This record gives sequence, structure tokens and C-alpha cells, in this order.
Amino acid sequence: MDLQLNGKRALITGSTAGIGFAIAKVLAEEGAQVILNGRTDDRVIDAQRRIAAKVPNAQIEGIAADLSTSEGASKVIKAFPEVDILIKK
Repeated sequence: MDLQLNGKRALITGSTAGIGFAIAKVLAEEGAQVILNGRTDDRVIDAQRRIAAKVPNAQIEGIAADLSTSEGASKVIKAFPEVDILIKK
């Protein structure tokens, strides 16, 4: 499948496990620059490692932030002010 996502930046919230992680992995496989999000650094780092192990050329970034708070949302917006794809889980 070619979704023509090369060079697109995708932020997937809640992407350290479950459906969010699966979506992030598929987008990485399709060539998107993936931004993982979870509530703790450990979970984000672990998700980055798991995707990198399955998708060797993946472009992955991560940020630990609780998006249910204004502080967490501000942190993400400041770090990644522009994205092409936003998937809110």
C-alpha cells in the first residue's frame, strides 16, 4: 500500500500502546515522520524502540505529555507547532 506519506509529519496521541501504537507503526511504514505521544518518558521511549525494531528506516520522534491538561497540550504545541496529520485517540 502506498499512501504517499513520505515527508508528512504525523502526531498520534496515545500512541505508546494499542490502537494508537498500531496506527503509528503503519504510518511509519508508509514513510511518514511519526511523533509518538504518551504520558511518561519510559512509555514513549519504549514505543520508539519497538517501532524502530520493526521499521528500520522509520523517522520517529516522541513527547511525553498528558494532553488532557492545558500544560501538556501547550508542551506538545510548542515542540511540534506544525503537523500534516493529527490522529487523536
